[in-house]
Amino acid sequence: MLDNYRDLIDELLGGPSEVRAMADTAGGTLPAAALGVVAEMRKRDELVTSRLQTMMRDPDPHLPVLADHPAGEVGDTAEVLAAMDQARGDLVSLLMNLTLKDWERTATHDVDGEITLADEVERHVEFDEDRLARLRVVVSEGTG
Repeated sequence: MLDNYRDLIDELLGGPSEVRAMADTAGGTLPAAALGVVAEMRKRDELVTSRLQTMMRDPDPHLPVLADHPAGEVGDTAEVLAAMDQARGDLVSLLMNLTLKDWERTATHDVDGEITLADEVERHVEFDEDRLARLRVVVSEGTG
């Protein structure tokens, strides 16, 4: 079980490194569409961190469905990457300090009924993988 949780954390740790590698390949500047995807990933990290904190704090937490949060004005590449690093670092720090019992904490969900904290993290990893795939396409189109 612990290995599964470590794998989730490792997958989350890999995202910012991949984004930075894409930025480096693109000459240090990501296209505006790519910056929007990265900002969306950052916002989702912040929302998931808050949701996990709620699961840790509240005796009977309820989690609404997470809607997509497209980015508005995002700033330059350096600002967007720094904000993503901060948000992802906060999330990973929280996850690394969880006990095995914490991973099994539950919450009710608008659509899925009862979910565990591990379920919520796994969903976030899937979201992250989807956005990284989208980012690869956007960056390749912007530089190709």
